[in-house]
Amino acid sequence: MILADESLILADECLILVNESLILAEESLILVNESLILAEESLILVNESLILADESLILVNESLILVNESLNSVNESFNSTPLPSFPAPHSPLLAQRAERGKFDMVFLADGFAI
Repeated sequence: MILADESLILADECLILVNESLILAEESLILVNESLILAEESLILVNESLILADESLILVNESLILVNESLNSVNESFNSTPLPSFPAPHSPLLAQRAERGKFDMVFLADGFAI
């Protein structure tokens, strides 16, 4: 009878351990489920970030197109502006010396020299 009682006690302890294992397994499944939910939310946020990055790149591209058009307009304006005519040397004496090679440069106007 004592052996049977000890067997029942051990069987009861095994059932308690099995029950605790089932509780732990259920808690683990709950944690896995929560992790999957968080992973799904993270993927949604990553997708939204990629959409925003794509929209940003589109705006950058449009801005670069506008900058290019502006530069083309400036270039066309520059090319259509006639070059200024340079005035004659400030004095006939400078012109004579320049013709004889006495000067390396003759200043025609502010910042211009030949």
